Formats: sequence, structure tokens, C-alpha cells
Amino acid sequence: MRGYPGGLALTYGGEAQSNMRRVIVLALVLLLIAGSSLYFLTPTQPVAPKALHDLTIPAGDPNWRSSCQSAALPDTSPGCEHAALFDLNLARTGEGLPRLTLPRGFLARSQASQLHFLIDNERTIRNLPAVPNSTPQLEKLASQAAYQARDPSIPPTMDGGSDWAGNFPNALVVDFMWMYEDGYRYTNGGGGSNLDCQSPKASGCWGHRYVILENTSTDTNYGTAFTTQLTPSQALTYADSFTLILAGEPAPFAITNTQPLARTIVIIAVIMIIAVIISSINRRRRLRAYRTQPVGPPLPKPPNNTHNDSVA
Repeated sequence: MRGYPGGLALTYGGEAQSNMRRVIVLALVLLLIAGSSLYFLTPTQPVAPKALHDLTIPAGDPNWRSSCQSAALPDTSPGCEHAALFDLNLARTGEGLPRLTLPRGFLARSQASQLHFLIDNERTIRNLPAVPNSTPQLEKLASQAAYQARDPSIPPTMDGGSDWAGNFPNALVVDFMWMYEDGYRYTNGGGGSNLDCQSPKASGCWGHRYVILENTSTDTNYGTAFTTQLTPSQALTYADSFTLILAGEPAPFAITNTQPLARTIVIIAVIMIIAVIISSINRRRRLRAYRTQPVGPPLPKPPNNTHNDSVA
């Protein structure tokens, strides 16, 4: 407070500004916390399983590659189905997941129906929402893509993902390959066949697994297909074809990857907090300099009255 009228008003204004700065800093800290939380809450892309499944099958145990030798497709022979289930459960054990027990009548289902059951099981066993609804539109797209041996297209009005596989004996093997042998090491060293994973850092590595395990609540519809009747050009390369679509109506204002937004929020909050701190430091310096100045203009020196004022 200055030592002249108006000092009280200046002090009051300083307190108001200080309180306002505290509110701003608190808001920015909360913004920083919110941005950090948004970053860590973003679902992460499923990564490679810990176990090298195709390289850890004990000698003498069944393996689908050696057991599924039928020329007829799909191969539903007991030996092939048993070996594929063994491989699948060995892979699950490597991830600490329960073994899969096939329901009664599973082998009597169509390959497309089996594939849907297996994909749904892969999701629910990891506490992800099931994908229960089949739609004519997605089934048609899946069938067209299976015939053409390619990934199905996602309708423009939907969000989601799709997978394709060819030259595999049955749905159990397809599930095993998509989920557990979809990385670079399997593709190039362990017998995998992910065509989009031709280098260790390729974006397509584990991409089929990512589509299956994507944690998007709007992906509630599916389409699956299997065929041995491919286009003439594709029939020269592939004996059969499996397809999968998981898709749904996009959520309003949905952001599938919130990490870029979270990083932007955190950066802005940090910059603003630093700016407020610098401003506060400069204000305190100015205030200290202001207080060291003289309170007012110096008083004039009293006149020297040492002379004799008496009148002679």
C-alpha cells in the first residue's frame, strides 16, 4: 500500500489480479490432468503376443500344417480340426487366456458361422464387447470380397475394419493365423502369411489382430464369408477365401485416436502455465521496484532564518 490516497485501491486491484491468476493456474492444471488422462485412456493397438506360438509347439504334438493335408476344402477332418484347436489353445495359453472349448454342433456350422463364433470369442475372452449383429449389407460385401480374394470394403456410412485370408483349411486355422501369427517374425520366419507385414516396422503387422480386437463400441455389426469359388484370375493363386467385416454407425464427434488431441491439450496447458509463471515473476519484480521508489516528491528545505528580523 502506498502512503498516499489511492493506495488502498491499488492494493485491492493487486489482490484481485493475484486471485485471478490462481484461478487461471488451477484451470490450466486441471486441463493438463485432463489431457494426460485422455492420452492414457486411449485404447492401444493390440501388440504381438509374448509367446512364439508356431515355434514352441512340442515335437510330436499335432500341428495344423502337418495334419491338414486334405485336398478338399474346407478340411473338416477330425485330425485337422484337432490339430488346429491344439495350436489355438497353445497360443492362448501363451497369453494367459483360458483354453477354447468348442460348443456342441460347432463343426456342423458353416465356415462363415464358425469364423464369427471364434472372432466373438476372441473379443469376449478379453472383456471386449461382442459383435452380435449380422446385416445383409455387410454379408454381401464380405461375399463379394471373398469371391475376389481381397479385404472387404467398409460402407461409407460406417466405421470399422475388415480382414481377408486365403489358402487356409478351415475357420479355426484362420482365427489362429489372424490372432496369433500375424507379425513379421511369423510371416518371414515362422510360416505366417501376413501380406501387409513384409518388414519389422510395417504398419500392417498384427493388423488383422487389431481389427478383431478393436475396442470400438459402435462396431456392433459383422459380415463373414467363405468360398472356394473365386474369380478366374484369383483361382490360379488361391483355393479358398475367408473374409470378415466388423463395422457400425460412427458415433457423433467420435475420435478414434485421442492421443494427438491429448498431446495438443497438454502442450497448450504447459505453455500457458509457463506464461502465467513468467508473468507472475515479472509482476513481482515490478512491484518490488515500485515499492523502493520514494513515496512522494521531496519536501522543500526550510528557509534559513538566522538573520535578525528586528527593526532598528
